[in-house]
Amino acid sequence: MFLQFVPPGLWTVTLSSYIGANTGTEGSGMFDSSFVGIAGISGAIGALVSPLLFGALADSWFRTERMIALMNLTCAGLLALLCSANSQGWFLVVMIAYYQFSVPAITLNYSIALRHLAGQRQYFPAIRVSGTVGWIVAMWIVGSIIPWWWQQSSESVETSTWPMKFAIVAHLIVALYALTLPKTPPLGTATSWRRLLDGCLQLLSGHPRLVRFLLVSFCATVPAQFYNLFANLYLNKLQIPHAATKLSGGQVVEIFCMLALPMLLYRWGPKRVFVIGILAWIVRYVSLAFGDASGWPMLLVWIGILLHGVCYVFVYITGFIYVDHAATPQTQSAAQGLLALVTTGLGHLVGALVTGWLQARYLTPPGSVVPPYDWQAFFLTGAFGSLLSLGLFWLLMGFKREVLPGEIEPDEAV
Repeated sequence: MFLQFVPPGLWTVTLSSYIGANTGTEGSGMFDSSFVGIAGISGAIGALVSPLLFGALADSWFRTERMIALMNLTCAGLLALLCSANSQGWFLVVMIAYYQFSVPAITLNYSIALRHLAGQRQYFPAIRVSGTVGWIVAMWIVGSIIPWWWQQSSESVETSTWPMKFAIVAHLIVALYALTLPKTPPLGTATSWRRLLDGCLQLLSGHPRLVRFLLVSFCATVPAQFYNLFANLYLNKLQIPHAATKLSGGQVVEIFCMLALPMLLYRWGPKRVFVIGILAWIVRYVSLAFGDASGWPMLLVWIGILLHGVCYVFVYITGFIYVDHAATPQTQSAAQGLLALVTTGLGHLVGALVTGWLQARYLTPPGSVVPPYDWQAFFLTGAFGSLLSLGLFWLLMGFKREVLPGEIEPDEAV
């Protein structure tokens, strides 16, 4: 789990800075004024279909550990193509292909862990946290260790292809290590696709409360792309040193939020924790809108970074817990699949398209010799989007505290 999260942590965090350094008249000029946002659709597309496809293949025909190894080898090859891409269209095609293999590689890591833990699944959160630690280590490598080694060069590491090259090596290491994982043969559940489809149809047709929550979750995750895609570019344009390393502070807070989540769910309930997560998004974007690289405004930048853990855990993880405990055992897999589809799939896809349009409007207007970066207007738009999702939550779900996850009465189960 630790190793699997290192490759994306090495290069996806700094991708926006690489694109920004080669946009319009800057650098190679390979990208247009909306490509940072457009590039974000690749990860969203990867979360739409490929996890279900490769999950079904692992369930029915192939050993899971071998599939993880093959996917990482493929990711390494695709990153090699990405490093040599000389056109925006080819760059986007290769990125989309990359995420078709990297996203299911992570989900299969979850699958193999849960399958071998069997009756000891209480240990899974500690295993999953090690993935976050891997991401933090990767950000430190690309944000501080490589620049220290790179100090005699005038080229900025975060605006170059070197993070991708280091990620190629990391994927190869993961592929080799995956072959040492416990043998995990297919279960032979060839009808899983039919059961999943039937479960989705049952949920959508007969349980309006879950449908309302899915709609709210979609709207809440659209503004996430303002930070996910542009945070590193934002820090580099403010000339804040070791930008990737500083962004890792958000992942550190994420670990503490994961550990505190059970207690918070017990005290406040999942709906209120979810609302706090949306409020954190609003505070984060307002802070970043007025942030700067020195003095008190720099404190606002740090607030925006450190709130990442609250935003991610309280919205995404709480959403999965809410759906898991609101569904019946017969519909849990379908409910989780639908939530992943509308959040990391559709929500991030729409968010990438919206931020791409806003990038062209506020950050890199066409025809500008040196693109002006109106970060205040950009991030305030993200804050407004989160405010709208909060209002939608109040209209559709209300703020009244519900019973705790696991304590939902049978007649209230979805």
